[in-house]
Amino acid sequence: MLVKPSGPPADAATGPASSVRLRARRHSQAEDDLLAFLLINTWTLTTGRTLRSDVPPAQLTEDELIEFWADDAVASGDGRR
Repeated sequence: MLVKPSGPPADAATGPASSVRLRARRHSQAEDDLLAFLLINTWTLTTGRTLRSDVPPAQLTEDELIEFWADDAVASGDGRR
């Protein structure tokens, strides 16, 4: 004879909200670093611009970041690339 344990329903801890919290906890700094690496290198290849390599991106000045990430087509109002 099978006996069900008392307590909350089995799906209470595995519902959609719980699943989102679990994924959020698994999100790591390594994933952030990989995403930053990919975005920065893609933009470097697209625009030819580079970031300073003597400091981590988080320590760059606001002006350096704006200069690197600025889209010339948007800034000029051209809209073309």
